Amino acid sequence: MLTFQELTALSRRMRDDRVLSVYLDGTSLDPASKTPWRVPLDNALKDIRRWLEGSTHNERMGFERCVRLLEGELAEFRGAIGSPGWAGFITVAGVLDSERLPVPTPTIAIWSTGICVAPYIRALKQTRPVVVVVADARKARIFRYATGVLAPAETVHAHAVTEPPVHMGDAPRLGFHSGTRGTTGHDAAQHALQAGTKRMIDGVARRSAELAGHDGWILTGGIPEVSAHMAAAMEKVAPHRVLRMEELDIHATEAQVTAAAQRGASQLRDETDMRHVSEIAGAADDERLIARGPSATRQALEQATVRELYLTSRFLQDHLADAEDAVRAAIAQGATVEEVSRAVADRLDEFGGMGARLRYPVPTVEAAEPASSL
Repeated sequence: MLTFQELTALSRRMRDDRVLSVYLDGTSLDPASKTPWRVPLDNALKDIRRWLEGSTHNERMGFERCVRLLEGELAEFRGAIGSPGWAGFITVAGVLDSERLPVPTPTIAIWSTGICVAPYIRALKQTRPVVVVVADARKARIFRYATGVLAPAETVHAHAVTEPPVHMGDAPRLGFHSGTRGTTGHDAAQHALQAGTKRMIDGVARRSAELAGHDGWILTGGIPEVSAHMAAAMEKVAPHRVLRMEELDIHATEAQVTAAAQRGASQLRDETDMRHVSEIAGAADDERLIARGPSATRQALEQATVRELYLTSRFLQDHLADAEDAVRAAIAQGATVEEVSRAVADRLDEFGGMGARLRYPVPTVEAAEPASSL
């Protein structure tokens, strides 16, 4: 699956070429159809053919070649596509990319200059890595989850450095009593274990931040006290990207870790999106640094001031062409793009389904002074 950086690079590279962009919905549960996406896809291709009736012979032939290449990609699907969604980008020169997606997409076909990227944005959430740490006082298992795959665990141990009590192996010195004016062997072992656990926590926090990168999520579980210390240490290196999963047991299986990664990432993503969308909705410290609604957002995109663009699935469904223009403009100016969902989408839909956080205020043009008559 493409990352945001790869999608951006592909979009920029193909911005002047004719591209057939196809998305398929793989979630249909219709038992009477082995290929439920076939009919809406055929209808979409017929609509493009009607639209191209007045176009040049070369463009119509170019489109038909892309359709043949598309059919070659779809030939492997004897029935369902085997995933929630699918995307393909095709030119007369060949298939740029075709792949199953871990999220549902509408079944659509778009013939345009440049690839149609807006429906792909939802899938990009799955490329953000999720690091899951399950630990007790003696060891930590570190997992990395991304694009639906859980990587095998790394294990970090707490190495306790201890020294035997001075009398161990020899007769006690005169006046020595265990626990009096000194440290018992048990206490020394406990202190060494605590020191080893702290070193492990610090090391795991650094390693987790490394695996998560600049935008990944980090989850902690296991023994509650250790998990809490882990979360506190990680919050220092990855603020607002850490969540303690109290239900994640020290003996969690890989299937349980995968489920926790999905739940935790969804919660953290929604919390982050809600914090930013709340600013757009009216809680910003500086109103000049937000754009609220499609009209204000388009103006900010035209002025190349957008830092983060937010869209809802309803806006994408009802205004795909406008959404595509907005996403392309955001990519061109190096902004990030997020499709929000659930309660966050409900909040943004109150303002038309689109908004943005800005790098700097949109420049305003002052009305010119009327010329004085002499």
